[in-house]
Amino acid sequence: MTRRERVETVYALGRPDRIPFVPAIYEHKARLIRRSPSQVCRNADLLYESLLAELRVYDPDMLVVGIDVYNVEAEALGCQVAYFEDSNDVPAVTTPLLASASDLDRLGPPDPESDGRMPLYLRVAAALQRELGAGMVIRGAVTGPFSMACELFGAERFLMATIEDPLFARRLLEFTAQVTVSFGAAFARRGVEPIVFDSRATPRLISPRVFRQLVTPVYRDLVMPPLKAAGARWIPLIIGGDTTAVIDDLIATGATQLLCDAGADLDRFLEKTRAARVPLRASIDARLVHAGPPEAIRAASRAVLAMGKDHPGFLFGCGVVAYNCDPTHVGALRDSLEGYTPSFLAMA
Repeated sequence: MTRRERVETVYALGRPDRIPFVPAIYEHKARLIRRSPSQVCRNADLLYESLLAELRVYDPDMLVVGIDVYNVEAEALGCQVAYFEDSNDVPAVTTPLLASASDLDRLGPPDPESDGRMPLYLRVAAALQRELGAGMVIRGAVTGPFSMACELFGAERFLMATIEDPLFARRLLEFTAQVTVSFGAAFARRGVEPIVFDSRATPRLISPRVFRQLVTPVYRDLVMPPLKAAGARWIPLIIGGDTTAVIDDLIATGATQLLCDAGADLDRFLEKTRAARVPLRASIDARLVHAGPPEAIRAASRAVLAMGKDHPGFLFGCGVVAYNCDPTHVGALRDSLEGYTPSFLAMA
């Protein structure tokens, strides 16, 4: 099977030749070409080079066009982003854009074709799609509405607003959902599948009640339907941390693939997603991948693979790989798949 055939088979809950390998490689791409994240995320040639290096070094089954995935839309909207010329730190938004709830009235959505770094990412994604898309799925990183709202209003202030001013919180999420959809649809027009990152919405930060009342309806009604109408076929929703408490709500979003991060209840995720016929990516703890040793990484990988072997929509990866992670540690993840034969079961 080609990489694309393997991934499409898993998304169709079929029988692939092996479990797809999808590590979370973002700022770590820059290390592979001996550049900093701040250099790569602003230069189309370097970003393209780093993605080809990721493909060559780690042989993943998909590529994600993204480095500092939570900054791009916020910057296009007007947030200031700090870049680090003399270090390998990941760029970050420095201050919130909205000083008060009333400031939202003056904010308009950015144009992905012209504003900030959005055109750069679209250009690189389109080039990769032309070169590699016949044989593998190329993905464009998109910030989810909740995390974008945190960037625009300040994370702590927005978390408080979800409790003290839920009408404003909903209005801001409706706005950021427009931005998510606009950028995701721009990727889809180029044949690139969007992947939505929204880890600020983890239950470690917001209660399951807030997730159910605010986050799920925005995805269910305002994000997933228009992205699918724009041509996106498979839309993963990536929320890190232990999301076991909101698994039913995650399924209700309409996302076509979910993440079970390290620390979440993988048995529960397997049970629920299999019943709902939703593909699932399980992750090895990023801290283990960073610290090693490779033998421990392989042992943890084998345990996760054994748990997911009967889920026909199962994908295997890890948490976000740090910039300075030893590449042999990521290679140990990939090696765990060699010779591993899952007993995928057809679903009735």
